Amino acid sequence: MRSARQFFVGGLSVTIIAVVALMLATPAALAWNNNLVLVFKVQPTTTQVQTAMTPAVVVDVKNSQGYLDSSYNGPVTLTYAVNPVGAPEPANNVVDAVGGVATFPALTFSVIGIGFELQASAQQATSSPSQPFGIGTVSQQTNCQPGQTCQSPTVSSDGTSGFAVASSASTSDVLIAAAGFPPLSCTKFGGVLSFEVTNRSMVITLTLAGSVERKGHGKHLDICFGSSRPFITEDGSTSKFYPPNNEYEGLLPSCKPKGSPPCVASQRKSGGAVVTTIDVPPGDPHPSY
Repeated sequence: MRSARQFFVGGLSVTIIAVVALMLATPAALAWNNNLVLVFKVQPTTTQVQTAMTPAVVVDVKNSQGYLDSSYNGPVTLTYAVNPVGAPEPANNVVDAVGGVATFPALTFSVIGIGFELQASAQQATSSPSQPFGIGTVSQQTNCQPGQTCQSPTVSSDGTSGFAVASSASTSDVLIAAAGFPPLSCTKFGGVLSFEVTNRSMVITLTLAGSVERKGHGKHLDICFGSSRPFITEDGSTSKFYPPNNEYEGLLPSCKPKGSPPCVASQRKSGGAVVTTIDVPPGDPHPSY
């Protein structure tokens, strides 16, 4: 509804139109600009305890139309959406957005664990949960260049050591190697490692030191594996979800003759140590013996 009034100013006819409909609109009709939508632009990744997460988590603040709300410069808060170990909220988890973009350059975590997920909130809006990530005692990153394979540093935990080689891809990526996590539901020997990459498959080489006691076991040792996605286990069944780590866990099958990743490609004895290679799809797997 609009109303119009005509005035004469200095001999000129001026028409003023009042947009009554806008003034009488319901609050719901006017609230679209306040209905924020929060989206993780840069997801959290596995990192070292008490160390700022790198790359920094970034959250975009969008309006209900799906466009970046460049007028929003208010606070955005990160909290746990999934917290398997009951850890306190991360430090430096509140920042002010700049033009609708909230960057968390000093986000740190005080408790180790697997399967954490974050959520972002601002005003009355809350994002969907982030991708899962872990917090370990050691974490190292390698930049993978387009068209090239890349290899992580070797990381170690409780007699287990390992590194990953990520396949080539057309885009850049970051390969994260980490260690020092809680045991998986099927872990029997040594520690748990993690190798995270977004868009590349990996070959992980895992070594269990000869000094690790394993009475009653011969040359072959099962590989215990954890993943955010279900996989086929050694006995042909689907891996079971393990709530304390917020992931699917089980023993890996052999890649031969018809196995598909994740699977054990080879295993051999080297002195007293056991060396295993594992074919793994992109993601954030947690292998152990």
